[in-house]
Amino acid sequence: MLLVSEMLDLVERASSLDHKKTILLENKSSHALLYVLALNYDPNVKFYIPEGTPPYKKEVGKPIGYHQTSIQNELKRFYIWANPDTNLPRLKKEVLFSEMLEGMHYSEADLLCAAKDGVLTTLYKSITEDLVREAFPKLLPPKVVVEVVEKKKSVAKKSSKPAKV
Repeated sequence: MLLVSEMLDLVERASSLDHKKTILLENKSSHALLYVLALNYDPNVKFYIPEGTPPYKKEVGKPIGYHQTSIQNELKRFYIWANPDTNLPRLKKEVLFSEMLEGMHYSEADLLCAAKDGVLTTLYKSITEDLVREAFPKLLPPKVVVEVVEKKKSVAKKSSKPAKV
């Protein structure tokens, strides 16, 4: 099975929008892929840890697939960061997150940090919310359209006639 970062690399390298969508659909059984996309684009799915990439030892020497863990393997522990009511101190949650990242291939760790902050497109420019909505119409909640209503100020007309005393 491919890592989520490998799946998204394939999507990013695809030449057409239809091909990108096809690659996503071919991997629709990957719960890790769907969770990462929801984490990035669904405002109801979030991790309760500080924004940014935490300090961790990024090992770039090991080839992909030879790491201790992956996003797919760690899904069962995501409740630690996704649930604000977990009985763990904030610092412990952050340490566990950093330790998890250290066990992953750096490409997966980078993508997980980007997704938790909602900035996945900084790594994968073509994996937009519109593409995700087109490939997986039921994954995200309906788009909220905010209308800006301009208030018209009513200005009282001043009379050129002098006021009666």
